[in-house]
Order: sequence, then structure tokens, then C-alpha cells
Amino acid sequence: MKPYIDTTELRAGDILLMRGRSSLSDLIAWFGDSVYSHAAIMCSDTHFVEAAMPRSRMVALDERLRQTDAYHFIEVFRPTADDGNPPGEVQREGLARAASEQVGVDYPVDMLVQLAAVAAVRDRIPADGCLRWLLRELVDHLICFDPEHMVCSELVYQAMRQAELAPTIVVAARLDQPFPDVDVRELVREWLEARGAGSMGQGQAVMPEPVNEEELVGAYHRLRQERRFVAGGLSPHPVPDPNPATILPADLSTSPQVRRLGRLRLSEKE
Repeated sequence: MKPYIDTTELRAGDILLMRGRSSLSDLIAWFGDSVYSHAAIMCSDTHFVEAAMPRSRMVALDERLRQTDAYHFIEVFRPTADDGNPPGEVQREGLARAASEQVGVDYPVDMLVQLAAVAAVRDRIPADGCLRWLLRELVDHLICFDPEHMVCSELVYQAMRQAELAPTIVVAARLDQPFPDVDVRELVREWLEARGAGSMGQGQAVMPEPVNEEELVGAYHRLRQERRFVAGGLSPHPVPDPNPATILPADLSTSPQVRRLGRLRLSEKE
């Protein structure tokens, strides 16, 4: 794998994982237990789609690479098909179409608070990998997925799922990132600014389906019997039918069906 890759190597369906420079970005990366704070998906060789305030948009990659004051780095990940190979032309067309269809989706600013609470509980409390898997299953049943309102990694996963190339999600190792040195005043300013840009009418809430307790407990015990712990706490056992609303950048980066290609150069200054 090369440390840097050229933009000409990117294709539709490639995933972009970024680290922003703002206080809010630092906080998002921390509660997601990841070095990344933002995710996007390429919809062509030159443009990507990202969830943004007030609604998702298509952005020219060259334009983003010039925003050195807003991002520390951008890394490229490539999904693979079931046979382990990169998507073929037909699959890429499906990914491009699915990604483009996400343009215009409202960004749920207040969902960030809920997602932060979910991530803090889901990935940080249980030391045992199986308990973390069980807690994730419970959380996935409690959070509603609404395709009319999506945050960044949720949008990426939904586009890939729509193209029938959803990456396998596993219970990843905890990084235990140190709490960032956040400028509270700047964080409040960013939050208020986001609230203003992201104001929107919320549709009628969708009630989650009730949890089947016996089925969940049974699945947990089967996992305890079948699972083999590996170094770093990575679980080879996938999360069945993950809820897109709880997908985080860390989930995308640790999927066994996603391969890191390298980092993009942010203009000529890097």
C-alpha cells in the first residue's frame, strides 16, 4: 500500500474517511473511538457525496483537497465484492447511482447527540467483546433508521447497501482514544451554527420494531460458543443486519470487506 495515492486512482464507490480540524470534529472522532470524524462516498472518478448541513450534497474532490484549513487528512478505502475483488464496472455503476441518489437528504443535527450517547455506551463500557456485540444488537433495535435524515457514515453505508454491496460490519477493537482538548467556546459556536444551518421540519417518528428477547439471547449464546477471541479484541463474527443509523466511520474502516488504499495529498502544502 502506498502512503499517498493519486486522485486519478479513485473510482465510484470508494469511501473517503476524513479528520476535520474543528473542535466538533475532534469530539466526533473521540465518541466514535476513531481517528476519523467524517465519511463520504465517491459517486464518480472526480466527485463524492457527503452528508452535510443543511442537507447532503455532491462535492468536487479537487475542491475538498484545497480545504487544508478544514481537514487534517483524507484517506481512501475501497470496498470489495463477495469474492474479495474490487467492484466490477456494473457494480461501480450501481454504487455511483446509489450514492448520487442520496443528494438532498436532510442532515439531522440533533442526531449527533443521540449518536454520541450510543457510541459511548456501545463501544466503551463492556470490556468483553461478546458483551459489546450484544449491546450493539440492543442499541440497533432502539434507534430508528430514517432514510430521509442521515449523518455521514450512515449515508455511506446506506448507499452501499442500496447497491447491494453493504460491507460486513464487525465488533472492532477499542482504541480508547484520549479525550480531546476541546475549545468549549468554539464547540458551542460550531453547534449553534450547525443548528441554524440544519433547521428542518422533522417527519413523523418511525417506531422501532420490538426486540425479540429469546432470539437475541439465543444468538448471544451461539456467539459465545462459536467465537474465537483474537489479538486486539477484533471479532471475526459479523454484526447481522446492522442498523445504518448507528454506523460510524470506525465501522467502515474496520470492515473486512473494505481495503485501505492510502492517503490523498491536501494541495501542495502537505
